[in-house]
Amino acid sequence: MKKWMIPLYAVCLLAVCVHAQEETPARVREDAFLIQKEISVWRTDQAGASNVPVYSCQALRIHPQWFLTAAHCVYPACKGTQPCTVEITLAQGEMREQVRILHTSAVKRVFIYEGFFPGQNRISSVDVALIKFDPPSSQYLFEAWNEQQGEWNKISRAQFEKQLPDNPEIKAQRNAFGARLVGVANLSNARFLPQLAVPRINNGAVTYLLDPSHEVFFVKLLRHFISPGFGVQRGNSGGGVFTAQGDLVGLVSSLLYAPDGSASFQNEAGKTVLTLQNANDYFLFTGFNGATLNFIRNRVPDLRTIGAENGFVKPTEKNFSAIIKSINASSMAVE
Repeated sequence: MKKWMIPLYAVCLLAVCVHAQEETPARVREDAFLIQKEISVWRTDQAGASNVPVYSCQALRIHPQWFLTAAHCVYPACKGTQPCTVEITLAQGEMREQVRILHTSAVKRVFIYEGFFPGQNRISSVDVALIKFDPPSSQYLFEAWNEQQGEWNKISRAQFEKQLPDNPEIKAQRNAFGARLVGVANLSNARFLPQLAVPRINNGAVTYLLDPSHEVFFVKLLRHFISPGFGVQRGNSGGGVFTAQGDLVGLVSSLLYAPDGSASFQNEAGKTVLTLQNANDYFLFTGFNGATLNFIRNRVPDLRTIGAENGFVKPTEKNFSAIIKSINASSMAVE
């Protein structure tokens, strides 16, 4: 797998991105990012339509049979009793292995956190979904890249397996699963201490962004994390927010940016708790609070977790308004 120590986007919102690229330390454990995969989701009953919406996101293989992603990635296609298809790229390099998981009302494979309600900023606290991977019932596609023709050619499973020993990077992608989740249950307002890394898998290559500000806070009132929007954009949704050492802190949920400079935040009851008139962009990501962690634990066996209070956070006396001011000041300092 190619590993590039560069920002994910050609248009970087932070002037320090180039500087961060030059000083990217070797301590970032990139192998931890191999559990992240590209996914595409669509309504199965609309697959024949020429304009069927396809939702492209990221997901994390936290168990051999379970993938974790953001609820908003699967909700439009899989909500209610709608049949949907989730296509996951398990591994890609000179060869590619993709699997299609079919979700129906009779055989459920996609599980969306029941408290998820799209359309409000507060969704970042519950923006979680699980995808069940049952190998015998899934549809596989094996392909090899034809350099001369510039296209993928279908191959058999036997051909793929035969060539796999000669492709250790593809094999590593295919076999990678699991992560240690950093839980934030019962956590009060706190500043997160380790540097964050937000990876993205694209055509088998991993790129990632490093948070340059260290102004990352867990807000008890909102039950999710907030930090300056350091370049995380559309396409990262559902992917992981890791520490540089590979612990999983949360899931990419949303980027909040208002052209008119205003932003409103709601609590879990939907009540507006703060409205800003001078807001910069904010990166909001789902943490593993009590609700989301229990949702995952109830389905995924042998889940490895550690509490954020074990050296990952420092409690802060700042209220939500003061936290926002601190984040704004940091964001403006690195623009």
